[in-house]
Amino acid sequence: MPVAGSKVLESATKVSVQVIARLLMISERRVQQLVNEGIIPRSESRRYSLEDSVQAYILYLQGKNVGKGLEDEGAIDFHVEKARLTKIQADKAQLELDEMAGELVKAEDIEKELYSKITDCKNRLLGIPSKAAPIVAAETSAGSCQKIISELVYEALEELSANSGREENRIELDEGMDATTEING
Repeated sequence: MPVAGSKVLESATKVSVQVIARLLMISERRVQQLVNEGIIPRSESRRYSLEDSVQAYILYLQGKNVGKGLEDEGAIDFHVEKARLTKIQADKAQLELDEMAGELVKAEDIEKELYSKITDCKNRLLGIPSKAAPIVAAETSAGSCQKIISELVYEALEELSANSGREENRIELDEGMDATTEING
């Protein structure tokens, strides 16, 4: 068995571009490109050393594969990138499916709804003083005034929770009234 790097074929084995192309299973034009790139050793004549050409091409291919391995950590691995892209596409499709099923809501939709609810609440609560003033003006005791204002606040809160459409947000007016009555008690 010959030692790596030693000449196996006679140096007189010179072949044409056509022979090299056929042996390497590439086009003649590609052989010429490899010669121009300095991968296959250039020949003075139009005939090339078969052994040198084949070995140079093998080293070239090995070098390309090494670039995908550990020696060049910055190299992009097509399979890893393809898998990453596939996962991103699958995640996007799942998010779209969840949104269509009503399990996912866009943040901008939540922001608009929250802004609307806060604005409704603010406007309703700011309306309480003008509604309470004429009623409270006739009262003489602080307890009665507090009870009237509390009723108006709970009424506003009850109206806001009724508009939300969710039962768990509803405030029991009776519970609030009991607390007010105990304070006045």
